[in-house]
Order: sequence, then C-alpha cells, then structure tokens
Amino acid sequence: MMMVGERIAKLIESRDAKLDSTPLEASRYDFFSDFNPHYGCKMDKAHITMIGTFPIYMNYTDGLVGDSPQLPLHIAAVLKMNVKINEYWLDGGYDSFENHADIWYKLKAKPLISLPVDAVINEEGEVERLGHWANKMWKLGGSKQMKIDNMLRFLYENGRVEQVGMYLRNQNLKDKSSPDSENLRAECERIHGHIKKTVKFNVRRIMEESKELYSKFNFVAYQLLLLTNLQNKVKATHSFGMYI
Repeated sequence: MMMVGERIAKLIESRDAKLDSTPLEASRYDFFSDFNPHYGCKMDKAHITMIGTFPIYMNYTDGLVGDSPQLPLHIAAVLKMNVKINEYWLDGGYDSFENHADIWYKLKAKPLISLPVDAVINEEGEVERLGHWANKMWKLGGSKQMKIDNMLRFLYENGRVEQVGMYLRNQNLKDKSSPDSENLRAECERIHGHIKKTVKFNVRRIMEESKELYSKFNFVAYQLLLLTNLQNKVKATHSFGMYI
C-alpha cells in the first residue's frame, strides 16, 4: 500500500490531501462487527487519506471507533511515503487543537478542518498571548519579537501544542473560504463509492481474523488500477472499462 501510494503521489500534480472514513458493511448476522446507528448497519471502518482524488493510504478499525484518533497513523504514513502536501482537509470529526498543530508542524501543511457554526475565537490563540508565553520561556530562546512561524514552532517544541492549535484554528475561523464539511464529505464519498463499485470493499462473508487483510488487499487492488492508468497516461484515470 505504501509503495503504491508513494508512486501515485509522484505521478499526480495535486498537493491537497483529504482524510475521511467510510463504512465497510458487514452481514446483518455478523457476530463480531458493531452496529453503527449513524449508518444503520453492522460495519467496520476504513479510514482513507487521498491526494486529490487518489487514495494513498488506509487503516482499518471496528465500526464504532472514532475518526480523530486515527490521524496520527495517517500523518506518519504521509511522512514515511515522503509525500509533500500543501493542505490537509478533514471534516468536523477531526476538530481538535492537537490535530491542527500536528498537521502544521509535522507535515508543514495548512490544516483545513471543518468547524462548527458555533465555533468561537480562542483568546489563548491570539498573537499577543502567543508572544506572552514565548517571552516567559526566554531562557529557552523564546521572545515575543519572533516571527509568527518561528514562534509557533518554538511553542510546539516546548509544550504549548494546544496553544499552537488554537492559533491555527482561529485563522481558519477568520478565513471565510475555509472548507465546508458537506462539500468535503461529498467528494470523499464519491471516491469511496467508486472503490466499492470496483472492488469488494466490504466485510460480508469474511472470517473475523481476515477482515482487515482482505480490506487492505482490495484497497491496494484499486490503487494498482489507478497507478496503471497514471503510468499509461490514461486521461479518465478513474475509469477501468478498458480492463473489462
């Protein structure tokens, strides 16, 4: 998966990443899979990072596992694949100060996480407060005169991760062009749906101990189809009619 994902990322121009989960539907009689009331079925989950519309990495979890705790795995995978991105789009389920800060610091990318309509500016994330805390750590080299990027990096590395996330979240809140959760989810669901129409991307009639492996096998099979089209410069990259 990592090898194919890295190769795909090198062949495409997009540098905008997206992360969202999709249900891996199980049999209604499956004893092991969880019933997810949001989706109204028994299921497991695939958490997928895409560059543009190209899936490069997924991890598998049980059906009721939260989305946000999966982000560190995806950040680590993107770093290991040496994929350079400019933005990382996520829906509101990933909204936390730590996630904002980790994306900015580790991936050197702009975190674009959909925010709720009642989100408010956090005062601890304003430049004046950042400068205050940087100044308090003057013995470590901190100063309120530092450029903002240097100050954020300094605070992140010295235990003020949440405050860095507050600043980044504030910037998104002030930016009226920040991503809309519905638009983001619609684009992800379109590709997730295409994967499910192309390969067996569910866990029906699969033994419990084999579900994760089969899900990843089928994910890689879809990746390979995309990679074949990319290498052959097929314009309709997500169309596989010629192979049928």
